[in-house]
Amino acid sequence: MQALLDDLHKLLHKQIDLYSLLYGILRREHDIILSASIDDLHANNKKKEVVILQIKLLDESCAKVIEKLSRHDPQVDGLDAFERLLARNDDPHIADVRSSYCALRSVVRDVRELNAANERLIKGSLRAIMSSISFLTQCAESGVPCYESNGQLKVHNMAPTLLREEA
Repeated sequence: MQALLDDLHKLLHKQIDLYSLLYGILRREHDIILSASIDDLHANNKKKEVVILQIKLLDESCAKVIEKLSRHDPQVDGLDAFERLLARNDDPHIADVRSSYCALRSVVRDVRELNAANERLIKGSLRAIMSSISFLTQCAESGVPCYESNGQLKVHNMAPTLLREEA
């Protein structure tokens, strides 16, 4: 059982490292979204996909180790085997696993929060794009030139409804 606990502890630390790496990638994604660089966003997404795949593989490895632990210890059995394992206080190695798991949960929470912030940025950007497309479509359908030769909007020729919807 000791070797399995050590394996689980190592796997949790690898997950912490990967989630920390994912956090850095998401932080970069946040900056890229603000800078609107599509090429950088694609490159960053490839890195993110690789790390997420690695995390999934580690999740599977952890599940296998927990399953093995449950076979060795009747107290660590059932659907909530991991929670039961963490609740035990009779083995100092479990305290190490518990500590690592708490650190992992903290990093995962940070990743989720940053990912949610990035999602809000993306959705806001998409709303702005859709609004701009709608505005330009209305301008094109009106048949009236919308812009001066210098690129300035022809406000005096615009229908008031177009300007109201844009504002």
